[in-house]
Amino acid sequence: MAGAGFNHEYQVYDAKETPDHLHWLHTVLSNAKAFVGGTFHGLDAKHLQTYLDEFCYRFNRRKFKSEGFSRLMTLCASTEAITHSELMR
Repeated sequence: MAGAGFNHEYQVYDAKETPDHLHWLHTVLSNAKAFVGGTFHGLDAKHLQTYLDEFCYRFNRRKFKSEGFSRLMTLCASTEAITHSELMR
């Protein structure tokens, strides 16, 4: 990933020393499962990536609630319209 501009440095964790080191990972995965399973019953596999993208967007924007309206207007003004048939592909 270094060629893409990312520098990944791994760490080794001892489960006995830090048993909760994956707590937030489990929390995020649990929230994603609840978002997809609870909100979108019968989600088709071809749409799963789109819904996971939406979850990531909401998760990353959760601390910027005051900027929501201006961000929405910016996205609406800079995004092309999509038809129903394009959405259902």
